[in-house]
Amino acid sequence: MNIDGLYIFFVALIGLSIGSFLNVVALRGLNGESIVFPPSKCPKCGKKLNWYTNIPVISYILLLGKCQFCKKPISIQYPIVECANALLYIAIFQNFGISIKTLLLWIISSIFILICITDLKEQVIIDFHTYILIAAGLLYNILKLGSINIIESILGILAGYLIFESMARIGIIIAKTRAFGEGDTLIAMGLGAIFGWKMLIVTIFISIILQAIFAMPLLFLKYIKNKNYLSATAIFLILICIISTKFINPQFEHYIAYIIILTALLLFCLITILKNLKNNNNSGLNYMPFGPALVLGALSTLFFAKEIINFFT
Repeated sequence: MNIDGLYIFFVALIGLSIGSFLNVVALRGLNGESIVFPPSKCPKCGKKLNWYTNIPVISYILLLGKCQFCKKPISIQYPIVECANALLYIAIFQNFGISIKTLLLWIISSIFILICITDLKEQVIIDFHTYILIAAGLLYNILKLGSINIIESILGILAGYLIFESMARIGIIIAKTRAFGEGDTLIAMGLGAIFGWKMLIVTIFISIILQAIFAMPLLFLKYIKNKNYLSATAIFLILICIISTKFINPQFEHYIAYIIILTALLLFCLITILKNLKNNNNSGLNYMPFGPALVLGALSTLFFAKEIINFFT
């Protein structure tokens, strides 16, 4: 194994180990338990686990995904989180090498994983996790590891708050309830701290598109089933426009078209969410947690910022 391969191997081990710890932090955080005591235990029978059954991924495979005591199935969440964290650590290391930037981005990426776990599992964002994200974003730019200065980082935090709270309060006015949870606002503030207000807006647009990719097919089928063909057609046309605009006329100043289409998509999503909230209908866009989409949008911005800027200009 060459030196680069050895580095990747050790980074993977670190990522898997931290990923295993993230499962504990997320699940105990949701249950209001200490992350230190008691020691690791089976979530089904409550028996203390031996050290050799806590080896990331390997123990899950050797135990065939079952508890060594009660033989009840263990959630596949555990190896998925471990592998996801390891892959993120490797990707960050390969992009930024051995550096303070890599270390801080590892912390940020692990916070992203925590946000995804709690939001997907219980549709809950634990405030403390987002506070760490905001602090890490500020430190990232205080140390001049990003492309913005501390002033732009602070403006990014304010922009994240204003954008999401504005949309949330539209929901209060129309449907007597927030369109977005407070946790989403805190995530946006953290992303603003990392990227600044300009790239935050891009990140939000990417997140909306990603959310739509997963949610719109469900809405499309729902509208077809309910014979609401007008809404189904609107979804179809928006998706077709997003896919085809880049290729219809390469000479066209297409960034204007992108702004129009993305604005239409944002309005459609917001109207759909508000309509479902008003009718107390937990389906479609507002049924799916938005935290993971924000995380995926942030990772896209982190790794492909230049490509994204070139795509929109």
